[in-house]
Amino acid sequence: MKKVLTGIIVIMAIINFNVAAIAAEKGCKCSHDCGCALNKCECDFNIEGLYDGCQAVYMPSTNTWTTGGMAEDRIILTKKVSEGSGNYSEYYSSNGKLAAALSSDFEFIKDNQLFAVDNASLKYYKVVYQNSNFVQVQLTEEELQQVFPNAEIIKISQFHNGKLIVNKKLFKNKEILLVNDTDKYFHKYSFNPSKIQKTDVKGLLKIEKFGKIEFSLFGENENKLTIYVR
Repeated sequence: MKKVLTGIIVIMAIINFNVAAIAAEKGCKCSHDCGCALNKCECDFNIEGLYDGCQAVYMPSTNTWTTGGMAEDRIILTKKVSEGSGNYSEYYSSNGKLAAALSSDFEFIKDNQLFAVDNASLKYYKVVYQNSNFVQVQLTEEELQQVFPNAEIIKISQFHNGKLIVNKKLFKNKEILLVNDTDKYFHKYSFNPSKIQKTDVKGLLKIEKFGKIEFSLFGENENKLTIYVR
């Protein structure tokens, strides 16, 4: 019996090692410790996150995005994180030329569309192909609701003196998506408690209990936003 158990453990270890090796070879890595492979991560709400070294494939004939595909007209782009403090996303074509320089720092594919998240500004876009160029188009509130169907959209302008009350049902989790409709900037802001941010979409929060949530720059009180969950 011990030999059987030992054999099973060895086999599982080999499988896990191979999966990790494949992900490393792609140069793609999820930023969350959720056991995901090849960027398909359950903790990221079933979205395919694109990380440094990942490929995004656009097919003009169907106007769709994937992480792979064999269509003759496919356009293969490889993501690279720009140098500097912004960590903005750049996508290069197969000939090494810059095809798209985005203002976002995280992108993901959902429903065969490519979405871009500017976490520093809490703004959200879709990447479209227009006149032989890839451009960002800001998502409308209706489009945001389709992308994040379980989240309540909360605009920064709804905060009064930096404070906002959010209602949550007892024994029920609640998702909210912070959307910046102002000229404010939230570079290097973080949440306290930090565990409510479970994805690489900074403004997408999963609230599990009542209490207070603070969103601030290095814990400072100046320009801090506070959410009271009741």
